[in-house]
Amino acid sequence: MLRGYPQIEKLTLLFTMRVSLQIILVTVSLSCVEGVRRECLLSSSSLTGYSEDGRITLGMVGPINTQTSKKISRFTSQPAPQQCNLFRRDQYKSILAILFATEEVNRNPNLLPNITLGFQMFDSCFSEASALQATVQAISGNSNIVPNYECQSRVPAVIGDPLSASSVAMARVLGLWKVPQVSYAASLPNLSNKLEFPSFLRTIVSVDAQPYALIELCKAFGWNWIGVLITSTDYGTVGGLTLKTEATRNGICFAFFETIRLDSIDNQMAKMIEIVRMSTASVVILFASPPEVNAVFVEVLQQNVTGKLWVGIEAWFTSPVFYQKEYWTLLNGTIGIARSKKILPHFANFLQNIYPSKYSRMLSIRQFWERYFNCNWVDWIGNSSSSAISSTSRTCTGLEKLVTNDVTESNDPTSQSVYMAHNALYAVAHALHNLLTCRTGEGPFTGGSCANKYDFQPWQVLHYLKRVQFENTAGEQINFNANGDILGHFDILNWQLAGIDTSTHVRVGIFNNYITNLQKLVMNESLIQWPKGYFKVPHSICSESCSPGYRKAPQRGQPVCCFDCVLCPDGMISSQTDAIDCAYCPEDQWPNSKQDKCIPKVIEFLSYDEPLGMVLASFSIIFSVITVMVLCVYLKFQDTTVVKANNRNLSYLLLLSLTFCFLCSLIFIGRPTNMACTIRRTLFSVTFALCISCVLAKTIIVVIAFKATKPGSSMRQWLGTKTTILVVFTSTCIQVVIIMFWLVIAPPFLERNAHMVAGVILLICNEGSITMYYCSLGYLGVLSLLSFVVAFLARNLPDSFNEAKHITFSMLTFLSVWLSFIPAYLSTKGKYITGVEIFAILLSSTGLFACIFCPKCYIIIFRPSMNTKEYLMSSKTKS
Repeated sequence: MLRGYPQIEKLTLLFTMRVSLQIILVTVSLSCVEGVRRECLLSSSSLTGYSEDGRITLGMVGPINTQTSKKISRFTSQPAPQQCNLFRRDQYKSILAILFATEEVNRNPNLLPNITLGFQMFDSCFSEASALQATVQAISGNSNIVPNYECQSRVPAVIGDPLSASSVAMARVLGLWKVPQVSYAASLPNLSNKLEFPSFLRTIVSVDAQPYALIELCKAFGWNWIGVLITSTDYGTVGGLTLKTEATRNGICFAFFETIRLDSIDNQMAKMIEIVRMSTASVVILFASPPEVNAVFVEVLQQNVTGKLWVGIEAWFTSPVFYQKEYWTLLNGTIGIARSKKILPHFANFLQNIYPSKYSRMLSIRQFWERYFNCNWVDWIGNSSSSAISSTSRTCTGLEKLVTNDVTESNDPTSQSVYMAHNALYAVAHALHNLLTCRTGEGPFTGGSCANKYDFQPWQVLHYLKRVQFENTAGEQINFNANGDILGHFDILNWQLAGIDTSTHVRVGIFNNYITNLQKLVMNESLIQWPKGYFKVPHSICSESCSPGYRKAPQRGQPVCCFDCVLCPDGMISSQTDAIDCAYCPEDQWPNSKQDKCIPKVIEFLSYDEPLGMVLASFSIIFSVITVMVLCVYLKFQDTTVVKANNRNLSYLLLLSLTFCFLCSLIFIGRPTNMACTIRRTLFSVTFALCISCVLAKTIIVVIAFKATKPGSSMRQWLGTKTTILVVFTSTCIQVVIIMFWLVIAPPFLERNAHMVAGVILLICNEGSITMYYCSLGYLGVLSLLSFVVAFLARNLPDSFNEAKHITFSMLTFLSVWLSFIPAYLSTKGKYITGVEIFAILLSSTGLFACIFCPKCYIIIFRPSMNTKEYLMSSKTKS
């Protein structure tokens, strides 16, 4: 408004406006002292009201009639007051409930004793303007509307309006003077904002709680793919936003989310219902009011849309509009939310004892009587609408009894609005009771003071009202939270056809908004009757759930509820339905065949109980026994030529070392331990070093023996036992030193290898120091190669008992076995690694034994004639 003015001029103008406003207020206040002058009044017109006298008078604003028409005034003459004469029966029971509650309080000796409650009741006509006018008239104290006057009797609180839009307008005005306002049906979430509406409270559950109940309902039935139709009003916009937020947080997606715009409802409805019909979602939530839902259902019936489960909210699900039979087939089996209904004791008796003569000044009592009993008053000339409403010639007597069993809004003696209106008046009454029973020094105000019992202020009543706690006549605890809201229950209703001409709502669950840390929704599915075509809970999901063992893979361009199921990779599991990721098992576990849980890995080692272990152990023992038997043969025939000619002591030592070579393979079988691993490597390395050292010594002795036969040879001195001992001891000690050094640096140890073979924990002996392990094997290879070279060079020496040829073949076999062992060892996994190693030990030992001792045993046992000195000499002669 001040745009374009310089800053100094703005400040001057604002100051002038403020001073002018103060002058006006002072003038109005002075006029109050002198009496209310006509110039102070806002309008000569006032709303028709109904009042009951009492020491404390409350203001009550609620819709009873609605305006028949609205006209735009040209202001060429005094505007005529708007006509408010179309009676609305559905709201009247709330007015009766307030009247009933007032009489109850006045009869209660324990609540406001010796004090009567009165009220000024005004019809707000379903209009925000009328609601504002009624509010100003209520707080002014009489028919002359003079706002902000304190010279007239004040109302300590105003009850109403049930409409959210009207309550917003009222709350902004009443909030200026901190006059408490308690609504019993306005559920708009924005009214919880105490910065905008500091004096507003309500006894109805905020609409903001309904989306939570709807999401819990979807979760309970497993619906994660739903459609939503919302109204474009604040009611639908705010509720829809909360619904979106909660759906996202709980993994629920929308197949469509369409807004019903009141200004274009006829043009958009056909296209919107086509979207519903084509959608794969089976569940559709209608977050709208009865007019919008009625338009939706008309189009649904026209397009013959089937296979959808409609989910309703309290705004329309129990509305009398949908008791028309054409909707019954469509709505049969649907689910909806409604505010929980409580039974008010004695209210039914109160209704049956209402007579127009008893409350002759009660607003619209005669219209209510005409509409309820479908009759006409003979002695009362009402509005033309009255006769239009009643099409019967029946005459009203005023003695008719109210019944409460008709199938529309009176199907229950305590509809929700009735119950909440009753609570609203009781909340104000308890607040006033607490204020008036305050003891000096124990009060809530400065210095422990109490309010002046004869001149208390509205803000003091507001203080008590925000903190009121009481149990109502239905046995429910009532109190307000910091936002002036109450927590409550929602009933989950199932619309069921009870016969050809009867439909009913069956309560199948409850949503308890009082609970904060437990399950709020409790359902009894056995009571639910599903729509035609469904024999169980309707299926409404985008993608089927992924069973354990699979994970969800999102589909490109689709909501998170649409996904593909992908099998978990090898070595991973998913133990839950609809797992997002697969997980690895612990080190000692492995996925089962379905990959939905981890099972202990099989501990594997080469044992004596399995066939391979038994066979290898058997061969080891058999060959060791055969070696011992050969040793016994050698000992028995130790004085024969064959035994003596080939260094019998060295043969004994070689046979003994071969026996240990065969037997050391037994240490490789069985459950390994740290000690077994150390002994295994040590015994293998030392026994084979001793064995090959003996072979090397044999070869060297053969060469020396041949050289020593030449005249004047100096090799004779090396033919003794000293040479044998020196070769064997030196060669073996080098290996012993390597082993000792190995054990000091990094000895072999037991290793639990869980990665070599899938699903198996392999118990193997880790070499510790791989360098020392290869040094040990390398040294054996050097000894073997040296023995092979020496034996090969001495293979053609002229000697009938020359072992060089046999040693050559034995070393060739030994080297071939261990060279073949390397690729076999590297390509084998699991316990078979140990089997390959044992096989190499047995095969190489057998090669040494067979090539060196089998020919001699054959001569000793089967050809004793060749085991003589004469045969030896004759062989030399022939050679």
